[in-house]
Order: sequence, then C-alpha cells, then structure tokens
Amino acid sequence: MRSQLLALQQRMELRRGQDPDLDVHMWRIRRGHTVDPSELPLCEISLACDNLLCDGHGRPPNPVLVVHVYIPMDGVWIKYAKTEVVERSSNPGFLNTVSFRASDGLSSETRVRLTAYDVREHVSQTATPIGSSIVTLGAVQETDRLRIPLRSPSGTTVGFLSLTVWNLELEDKGGSTESTPCRSAPENDIGAVFSHRRSQSLPPRLGIKLKLPHQGHLHQLFANPHVQTYRFHSGLGGDISVHEVMAESRLCFQFPQQLLALWIQEEKELLQEVAGMGELREPWHSRQVELLDRHLQLLHLYSQAQEHLQAHRGSFFKPSSRKHDRTLEFAPVNLHLQRMWVQNDTLRKSGFYDIITVGAFTAHSHKSKNGGLIKLLQQLKESPGKDNSSLQGPTKISMAHGAIQAIKQLRREVVDGMRALMKLAKEKQTAGMLPICEDMISKTRILLSLWDPGLVEEALSFVEEHKVAQPVPEETLDGAEEGLGSLELWQQQTLSPYRRITQQLNFDLKSPDVDDLVSPDSPRCTRNFWNLPTNGTVSRLKGTDSNVDVQKSLSQSESSQRDDQFVIFPDADGEYKDEEIDSTNEFNSKPASHKTGKNTDEIEVDEQTPITNGLETDPGRKFLDTQAMCSSPSANYYKPTDEPEPWDLTQLNIEASVMCLVSKVKFLCGRCGSPAVRLRSQRGMGRSRSFRSGLVCHQVPTEETNSPDGVVTVQPTSSVSSKNSSQVEDMKSIVTDAEKEGLVKTNEDTIGLSATMSSDDVLNKTVDTVQKAVNGAVVRNGATVRNKFTEGLDFASIVDWTCELRPSMRKLRQAMDGLLKTARLTHSVFRVQEDSRAAQKACNVRYRRDVCFSQALTSLVTGLMAKLWCQKPDPTFLMVLTTLGPLVSFEGLLSYYGDEIDMWGDMAVAVEDLVTVTFILSRCAANASSSNSSDANTINNNRCGSGVQSQQQPMPRVVGSRTALTVYLPVPDNVHSLLPLTSPSTPAVSFNVTPVFFNVGINEMATLAESLGNTRPQDKSNLDNYERLNEYYHRFRKLHLPVEPPGQRGPSCAPLQPSLADLMENLRVVVHTKQSKNVDVLHVSSRICRRMKGLRFTSCKSAKDRTGMSVTLEQCQILMSEYDLAEHEFQRALDCMRSEGSRRENTCKNTGVRKYAFNSLQLLTLPRLYRPPAGTYGSAQT
Repeated sequence: MRSQLLALQQRMELRRGQDPDLDVHMWRIRRGHTVDPSELPLCEISLACDNLLCDGHGRPPNPVLVVHVYIPMDGVWIKYAKTEVVERSSNPGFLNTVSFRASDGLSSETRVRLTAYDVREHVSQTATPIGSSIVTLGAVQETDRLRIPLRSPSGTTVGFLSLTVWNLELEDKGGSTESTPCRSAPENDIGAVFSHRRSQSLPPRLGIKLKLPHQGHLHQLFANPHVQTYRFHSGLGGDISVHEVMAESRLCFQFPQQLLALWIQEEKELLQEVAGMGELREPWHSRQVELLDRHLQLLHLYSQAQEHLQAHRGSFFKPSSRKHDRTLEFAPVNLHLQRMWVQNDTLRKSGFYDIITVGAFTAHSHKSKNGGLIKLLQQLKESPGKDNSSLQGPTKISMAHGAIQAIKQLRREVVDGMRALMKLAKEKQTAGMLPICEDMISKTRILLSLWDPGLVEEALSFVEEHKVAQPVPEETLDGAEEGLGSLELWQQQTLSPYRRITQQLNFDLKSPDVDDLVSPDSPRCTRNFWNLPTNGTVSRLKGTDSNVDVQKSLSQSESSQRDDQFVIFPDADGEYKDEEIDSTNEFNSKPASHKTGKNTDEIEVDEQTPITNGLETDPGRKFLDTQAMCSSPSANYYKPTDEPEPWDLTQLNIEASVMCLVSKVKFLCGRCGSPAVRLRSQRGMGRSRSFRSGLVCHQVPTEETNSPDGVVTVQPTSSVSSKNSSQVEDMKSIVTDAEKEGLVKTNEDTIGLSATMSSDDVLNKTVDTVQKAVNGAVVRNGATVRNKFTEGLDFASIVDWTCELRPSMRKLRQAMDGLLKTARLTHSVFRVQEDSRAAQKACNVRYRRDVCFSQALTSLVTGLMAKLWCQKPDPTFLMVLTTLGPLVSFEGLLSYYGDEIDMWGDMAVAVEDLVTVTFILSRCAANASSSNSSDANTINNNRCGSGVQSQQQPMPRVVGSRTALTVYLPVPDNVHSLLPLTSPSTPAVSFNVTPVFFNVGINEMATLAESLGNTRPQDKSNLDNYERLNEYYHRFRKLHLPVEPPGQRGPSCAPLQPSLADLMENLRVVVHTKQSKNVDVLHVSSRICRRMKGLRFTSCKSAKDRTGMSVTLEQCQILMSEYDLAEHEFQRALDCMRSEGSRRENTCKNTGVRKYAFNSLQLLTLPRLYRPPAGTYGSAQT
C-alpha cells in the first residue's frame, strides 16, 4: 500500500512539473558537477517570514522554507535549498542562508519559487503548504532587501517573506613571492570606520561587504565538498556569517599504498635474509621454512591489500558500512575534513576552524575481544618471563634490527658524502673537502662501534655448525636438452622444502655484478642450478653450446598467483660492483657479456642530473648510486654459497679505506705531510676465528673439469691441501688489494703465507700485515713510513682528482656492504632461533599494528596538508611547526565496553606510534627541481613534478623503515617563503608531532561501563595524556608568542577569553575529577589545542553519529566563545547545524539514510548537549 501511494504521489508531482526525487545534489551528479567552495556565488540571501497565519486553535505554525529553481532546458523545478524548522513561530527568522551559483546553470532570468510549509510531524516530515511566492533571480540581485507576500493556492495572502541579499567579495589570497613574503598584517591596523553596537531587534546592517573565504588548493587535496552557509545573531556584535564545508580526502586510498609498499619491501628483505643463510639442518630447517612461510603469508596479505586499494574506484572515502571489509582495512573509515569559516564584521574577526573526522583507528575485521593492541603488546612483553631461556631472544633480535637500520642509514650518508667529494674533486675545489672527510670519519667510527663482536661470533658459529652442504645430483648433464631434463627431474625429486620455496618463488639471487654467484669450489652442476633463467628468458647453460628457453614453473599456492606481486628478488637495476683497477685507472663493468669500455676520465658525478635508474647512468659511478645500492641483493645480502667475511677483516677494510681516502684528500688539499688517521685504538682490535662454509665443513671437496664433449663431470678432490691453497689465494688477494691502495708494498715472502698453513693462521697473518700497514708500522729499508697512502704521489702529475679518489671510495663502499651483509646474517640467525609460537604471535600483533598505524598516519597527513595547502599561511602555526612541532589532539568518544575496548586499545597505540614519524617540508614549486636542497630526489619523485598546476595533486611521500618513517610534505611557495632559512647542516625543515588522545564515552555502553567500574584504564590514559599536554604547554610558553587579540574593537566588546594557563588548570581539575561522562575533558582539551595552534581530530566507532554531535557542539562553542554568539541562540544554532548541516549529509553518504543512528533509549543516555533535534534520528544502521 505504501509503495503504491509513493508511486501515485510521484506521478502527480511529475504531472505538476516537479520531480520529487530531483534535488540539487542529484542534479549535480547527473551533470557530473561538484560544488567548488571557492566559487563566487551570484548572491546569497537570508530568509525571514512574518505574520504567518495560525491554525484554527490559534497555535502558530512550525514553518520551514523550501527553495526551488526552474530549469527551462528540462522544464522541471528542482529543489535547490531548504531551511531549518522553527518551532511555534508566526514570525520566524531562519539561520540557513541560500547561495545561488552560476555553475548550477542559474542566471538573472532564473525563476525562484519559495514555499513555506507547516511541519506537523518531525519524524516523518509530514508538512502542509502555507503559501508560496515566485520571483526572478535578477529582481533579487537588484536590491538589498526584498519583502514579498506569500500566497496560498487559492490566491489569498497568508503572510510575508523578507529576503536580505548581499554579494560576497573574494578574500585576499595571501599570495607571496620569494622577494615579498606574505606577512599577515594585524587586522587592527586596517583603517576602518567603526559602527555602533547593534541591538538584537535590529535587522542585519546594510552595506556590509562579506568575504568569501579563500580555500587555497582545497580542490586538489579534497573531493566532493558539501557546503552549507548560515547567518547567526550575536548578542551585541552584529551578525555572524558561517561557511561549513565537509569534503573527502583524496589521500584516503592513495597514501596507505605507499606504506604498504614499504612494508612489502621490508618483508622481501627479511625473506632474503633468511634465504641468504643457506639451508640449515634439523631441527633448524623446519624453523627456517616456517619463517619463510610466515614472510610469504605477510607478503601475500600486504600485496593483496595494495592491489585492492589501487583498484578502488568511486568515492574518496571508506563508508562505515564497509568498515569490516578486509580488502580496504588499511584505509581509515569515513575520513572527512570538517571545516568552518566564520566572519563577524562588527568584531572585524574571521578565521578557519578545521576538524578531521575519522573512524577509530582499529582493525575491525580482527574481532577478538582481547583488549586491543595495548593488551596484546603487554602480553608480548610479559610472555618471555615464563621461559628464562628465551629472555634474550627478542632483545637480540631488536638489537640486530636496530643495528641494520643504523648501518643502512650511515652507509647512505657516507655515500652521499663521497658523491659530494667527487663533485668537488671534479671541479678541483679544495674548500669544503676536509669538513666532509671529518664527517665521514665520525660516521665510520659509529659504524665500527655498532656491533658487539660476541653476537657476531655467536651467529657465525651457528651457521658454520648447522649449514647443510650443497646438494649434488648424480646425473650428468649430457648437452642442453638432456642436462635440462635431468636437472628438472633432480629438482622435483630431491629439493628440500627450503629449496622448493626459493625455487617456486622465483628467487633470482644472482645480481648483475661481474662477480660470479657461487664460490670457486662449487661444482658446475650447482652453478647451473642457481643460474636457471627466470620468467622464460633465454640463458646459456655453462658447458653447453646451444641456447635453450627455460620456463620456470611457479607455485600453485595462493601466495604466488600474481607473478608481478611475488617476484621476491628482482634484478637490481644498475648495481655493478667494479672489478680490480689496473695501473691506468681503467675498469670494466660487464653485466653478462656486455662490456663498457669507458675511461674513468669520462665518468663524472654530476649532482645536477639526479640519478633515477641505475641502467640509465654510466656504469663507472654505480657504486655512488644510492638507489641501486639499496636495491641490489649483492650489496645487502650474502648468497647461500658465500663464505661470510670475518668480522675483524670487515672492520679493518672499512678503517683502511677511510684512512686511504682521507689521506688522499688531504694530499690534494696541500697537506701531504699529514699522518694517517686512526679510527680505533690498538687494543680494540680483536681476533675472529675463521668461518668455514658448509661446503667446506660438511662435504667432500670437489673440483670441476670439462670433458672434450662438453659434458660436466663432478670428481672428488684428491687432497685437502687444495682447500687451504684456495684460502691462501683469497688472503693474498686481500693483501694485493691493500697494496694497490698504497697500504702494503711487499711480497709473499714478507707476509709469510704458504699453502701448508691452516686457515686460522692464514687469516691471522693477513690481519697482522694489513693492520701494521694501517698503523704506519711497516718498515722498508730500515725507515718507518709515516703515511703509506700518499707515498709516491706527484701532485703535479695528477690531472684528474676523481681518478685518485675513486678506488678508495669503491673499496669503502664494498667494505660497508660487507658489514651490512654480516649484520643481516646475524639478524636472521637470531630470528631462526626465536620461539616459533612467540614469533607467530608477534607477527599477528605487528600486522594489526600496521593496519591501525596506516589509518592514523593517513589521517594525520590529511590534517597537515589541509593546514598547509587549503588556507592562507599562518605565520604563528609555522613558527610552532618549525620549533616545537605541532600539537595533535585526538578526541575519542568510544565506550570502554564490549568491542569498543579493542578499538580504544588499538587507537591508543596507533596515536602513540605517530611520535616516531619524522616530517620534512619540501618545496613544491616551479623552480623546486633546480633548488639546491638535499631532498631534490624527494621532490622529483612526488607527484608535484615541476610545479603546482591547477589540477595537479601535491602528494606526500613516505620513506624509511617501519621503525623510522620519514614523510616528505610538499608545501606551496607562499608557505615556503615563511619558513626559517636553512643551512648546509640543516638542509630541510623537519619536525615531529606531539599527539594526545583523550577519550570519554557518551552512549548507553559508556553508562554500563561506568556502572561496572571498568573505566580505570581510560581514566589512567587521560591522565597520562594530560601530563604530555602539560609538558608541551611549558615548551610552548617559552616561545613567547603573542596572545591572540580578543577583538579588534577593544576589550570592552570582546568575548571573555580565559588565558591558556587558566585553561590548563581547568583541564587538570576536570581530568582528576571523578564524574560520569566527564565530557568537560574533551571541551577544555579542544580549546587548549586551538589556542596552541594544534590540529584537531574527532573519532568514534565510525565517525558518523557521535562524531557528528561532537563537531557541531565544538563549532557552536567556538562561535559563542570567540565570535559572541548570543547565549539564547546557542541551542538553536546547535540544532540548526545538526539538522541541516553537513554532518547529516555524512550519515546519508555512509548509510543512505539522512538520520543519526540513535534510538529513543540511547538518546536518554547521551549528555544533554550531545542529543540531536527531533526528526533527525531513528536509523538503526551504524
């Protein structure tokens, strides 16, 4: 029956030329048009009625005005705007205003129909028409005030309608250039004629030029804005013009993809660490395979999440109805910018007030009722106490992981220093070289002190003891086809789980370096095993004459269904290690059989041309390409067949390379008499026992021969002496390298190496010899040479300085690579030794933490970008940003009961994790690419490109690791001009945020939790966050920033503003007060945040209903405390924002119903100020 009545009503409305389902929002969707908040409207009107007729019982109506405009092209009236309902009034003044926009197809000839209705029942919105009036938009624009009669359908006058009309002016955009930075002049300096106070009974003052707020680059960072305008009455200060904007963040699905890419790369690194150990014996083999499986599962989850985010189409926010959808769990729920712009012309005051509304940072799909991340992390910390043997496990792992990150960072910084040296050497500029060398010496000192040698010895001994020998197939490879077939059969029959995993996942452990993948004593068949081509590429098997196409079969498991997501170890583009340098300083870089015959004279480092890809650059400077360095397997991991370098030898190589480089730089700078610098004391040099690989310890030594037929044969070695002789040759090569660097000038007899010595003796002899050379103790012809590095150099004969420095730089880079490889091997050993159950639990917690952190960081970056890009630059905010870092206040409305306990625990940890993120401001402008800043690569890689264009989105970029993230925030020119000047020591402005999280539940579940006494953790958290806020306040106070002026017409007419110290004292009192639903904590903390130029965030479970109540309340409190909103108008303004404002539109966007999800029982449990007006609630969908 109801559906038939609705269909009949629609037919009747269509016959009358009015589509009941066609409002302005649907009209814009059909036209593919969205509202631009910065568009200057044709005019804006404020509406009021008078002398409306009462009903037969003398009761005044509940009037509401609906505005329709006529579209001649379609011959239909569309609903353009609607006011709020005014209770029981024959002379209502409506708070909603109407803006007519040319972008909607309106012009001066457009007919406007204004209809007054009497709302009889709020819930069903049942209303009867009172009267209507039609006027053209041109007639409205021609006057400031218009009073027209309302006529009933019978033609009688039923009241009058008054229109107050004004035109807006564009606000000053606050533009600036480098030469004329934008400095906001205090508004009290503006010459203006002050008017008398106006009483409430007077109509709005005529002749006021209201401003249209400049929204900056809002359309680039936010989409689908919803704009609502109001005009409120102040007590004695005139009218308050308010623009409310709600918009979706374009970063919601884009930014989490960058985080997922980092975590995918980190899982690949950890996976390659474990694979690089080689195969272990039982019982460690099963743990090793379990560890590989765990990383593969995480790779699958992260990659799948990244794919789903990339494939998402449609709106730019995740609706609350999809909060349990695992495919989008890394994106925040219902992320919106809630913006209010206020202008009080009488007080001569205006401003923006932004709140980011977002659902709680939690993993909704991981339902467990375990207390959230807070409880899970506490359990992880307490669990090792039950088993004392595993007490040191997590500590060792965290120490090793931290050391790896530090080594990677220091290696990058040292290589950057080497590039700077190369640039100066190319130009033969000695100024600036020595400070770079001093910085490199300090960094290498840190490198040499990062690791405890005992941990390294423990790890190397473990691998030496438990590593499995390389498997050798008994079949011989009789040519290409037979060899391939027998190799595949051998793989299928004899591959261990470790080998099967690495083979199925397309591990390409051979990098394009010129050094061979396997060690010299590996059998030919094993080389063929590792040299199998991938993805159908053509490769020549060693020992054969024909090319064969080999297609590797990938695993059919779930984790390898997408080839592009699970090529775990891609070839490192452009990473070439240089071969030995001959006397003419020429070297070859030969990936496969390709030879590049360039002389080093032609190879220069030019920082004006950023290195984007290793393959596009000259092979001679590959060792200075940080991008290729970080992506090359050979520069970061041992191969399964590698013999790890002894720890002392690694440290010695670093020390010797730095000394050689510094000595040569000093020589070029004219200080040829300088002695070599010592990095470590003599007694700090320990001894490392030699490390023998599993191939040597656990298998019969083999050698390879080629028969005349080209058949590969494997024969046992007749004696063990060949092993020692090969090690002797390796040690001789180390000394030869040192000799080429100028460290040692001697012969084999001086060293005393022989093939009959044990491997320990060989190593000790070599270390002694090189160490003596480093310390200047090598005696030649009876005299001690002070500096062997620069002996024999003739300054006059040196034409190209880069040729003198490049060998030492390359050796230093290779030595640092060795250090990182050993650190990774040590880390992987400790991870294999970890208890598997504890490791699995930690893995699950880490994944949940990543989900919550991704949502939190995406929301924070959205708030920062809105502040930097979407309004005029605020010098005070930028001062706080660059000195203290901004305060970030998160307001939670979660109840500490049921599922929301988990949400609260997740959100508390996610907010706390934001402290670890470093933000760096990078200029995003037309000349940014040529700027001489150290983050040039950052600017080149983000989406800003070479300038900010009208439709180009400025994209933040995140780099680093899970424990040390850095986010590069592009800023426009007018913001960059206000930043403090940078220096060479601090090339960019960086900061960290100070997050605080205050949570108070307000719904019926909070009532239940308080009655059970379960809210102690919440109260304790609020106290802790007050302490953090108080500490920030004391630092903020030392900046001595000017207090915000109370008003521009003197303190006599300004609202009373408590001082910041008073607000902090109020917060201290209310935080310590035991009170049911103590929402004063939220109110006072939000005021403190705004006074200290902080960022505001408000959350509940889905940021829809409770959040809507909170942000509208905060907006009205701002109007009352700062813009003199009349006290008796407060509740009316609050109801108007909740019934007709953007938050009700938010409920419709999320659930399709324009009602808040409260029922009558829930309404009774809400605090009075958080209750929605009648007719706006009732939906049960959350």
